[in-house]
Amino acid sequence: MGYLGRSHGGDEMKEAGTFFVIAAFFMCLFYGYIESQGGFKQGGPTASCGSTDYRCQARADATDNGIDPTLFERQINQESGFNPSALSDKGAIGIAQIEPSTAKGWNVNPWDASVSLSAAAKAMAWYQNTYGSFDKALACYNAGCSSLLTAEKGCGWNWKACLPSETQRYIAAVAGG
Repeated sequence: MGYLGRSHGGDEMKEAGTFFVIAAFFMCLFYGYIESQGGFKQGGPTASCGSTDYRCQARADATDNGIDPTLFERQINQESGFNPSALSDKGAIGIAQIEPSTAKGWNVNPWDASVSLSAAAKAMAWYQNTYGSFDKALACYNAGCSSLLTAEKGCGWNWKACLPSETQRYIAAVAGG
């Protein structure tokens, strides 16, 4: 049996292939958007923030990218407790807990807190603009956009119920819902 208790016949496999083509298309759009915004490396500490005042930097990066600074600050607190040296048991690195493969794709050094905060804020802005809400942006950031799309397809308006339980807890901890 496959995901959500369905067997995988020919039609389901075609749907899965279509899903992954669409997901790849969105990733291309995402990277194109980021490049059009100057890439991930721009940003970092603002003139009003000290070089190690990461909470201030997170709020400034969120504001600069059009996302709620309070929610973004809560997200980074959930990710690492604002520890720029954090390393998760799953291999996520730094203050924004960026996975090595994501850091490579984004062309950022995840150990550089200022660059990581800027990259995470830009990513969250793109996810929010693309998928329509900060909760959905959090799902993308935590579990990947393919998990969000699968959850939306499987559960519709109740999409959170189809997310991994870890991601459900993550969204609740950051956004309260």
